[in-house]
Amino acid sequence: MRTKLLAFVIISVIGCTAIFAQKPVVKMPPMVLVEGGSFIMGNNKGYLDQQPEHKVTVGNFYIGKFEVTFQDFKKFVDATGYITDAEKNDSTRLRAGLPPRGLYNGSWKLTMNNTPIPLSDSLKPVTNVSWYDAAAYLNWLSKETGKKFRLPTEAEWLFAAKGGIKSKGYKFPGSNNLNEVAWYVENSDKRAHNIGEKLPNELDLYDMAGNVREWCSDWYGEAYFKVSPELNPPGPEKGKVKILRGGYWGSPKGMLRNNDFPYNNSLGIGFRPAITDETVVVAKVEPKKEHGLMKDFETKGFIDIYGINFDIGKAIVKPESYPVIEQLANYLKENPNLRVVIEGHTDNTGSDALNLSLSEKRAQSIKAEIEKHGIDPSRMETSGFGSSKPIADNKTAAGRTQNRRVTIKKL
Repeated sequence: MRTKLLAFVIISVIGCTAIFAQKPVVKMPPMVLVEGGSFIMGNNKGYLDQQPEHKVTVGNFYIGKFEVTFQDFKKFVDATGYITDAEKNDSTRLRAGLPPRGLYNGSWKLTMNNTPIPLSDSLKPVTNVSWYDAAAYLNWLSKETGKKFRLPTEAEWLFAAKGGIKSKGYKFPGSNNLNEVAWYVENSDKRAHNIGEKLPNELDLYDMAGNVREWCSDWYGEAYFKVSPELNPPGPEKGKVKILRGGYWGSPKGMLRNNDFPYNNSLGIGFRPAITDETVVVAKVEPKKEHGLMKDFETKGFIDIYGINFDIGKAIVKPESYPVIEQLANYLKENPNLRVVIEGHTDNTGSDALNLSLSEKRAQSIKAEIEKHGIDPSRMETSGFGSSKPIADNKTAAGRTQNRRVTIKKL
């Protein structure tokens, strides 16, 4: 009898141990269905990289009702032992030769006073996470829940922030009064706050205008809005920096657009999850036949391309300009008899000879990129214009014109 009782106790203990040893079930974060629709993206009176206004259509998707919190991210780190970019001794930032980040760009576990984040802050949005950190969290969440979590595209984020098909046309997400819907510089006491303390927007989404900026999936492209597809624009295929949307506790305004290197982090940067709704098929949108910027060839006979990384002695095309170059290459393929001249421009260095040399290198760099798309180089001439006043009069404090562009003209 005693032997049977001992065996029962042992089995019971083992069973209980097995139960308690099981890893806790990861719950789905609150998600909101955003029914697909069309809206106008961009601003004709805004910065050049946000022009022009253009119609965008997005399909159905789900987006997080709240920003990912400190306690959400902590569960991920505790379960996986993940080390964030800012905490790595061999971080991308250090390998790039950049200086260490300050307190505002340190560990996700520390406050701006370099003290551990208290448990009372568990429901504040997690900050000091890079784009790569956000992606790692969402990959883990996908494995734990069986859903395909990801970051929202910029178009999805903006459509959701505006209220989707339920939009009432507010100035800010959910209200014309920023104080009602956002923590920002005038009411935040210079810190993030618990999620969901302000009013939601029309879709019942919280903190879209403030608290923390949010990573989007898109690479940034300086001229992308000019060539963006109408249906579900994913952003440029390549780039150096990622899009951030929304204001944060230190912002002077509400719904802002920023960008940063994907390995960078800040006390003002967080994220929220998204899921594609794979049960709904969006009606196909016929692609536009015109080639965005190429319309200017028909009306003006020229186009301008910006976004070239330019140092003394070299000219390298930024990935932000790749979509424009692809558009131009496709246009040249469809018009095989067309020849063009690529005219380079540069800032005023104080030397006419150097201005000509540098602007010629700029033109040649664009020509080389177009050749990679299979365009015969004999169809393109290059010319160094030198220093000139740009279309937008944006002089530096020293009075020099900032004119790092090339102009493509028909021959």
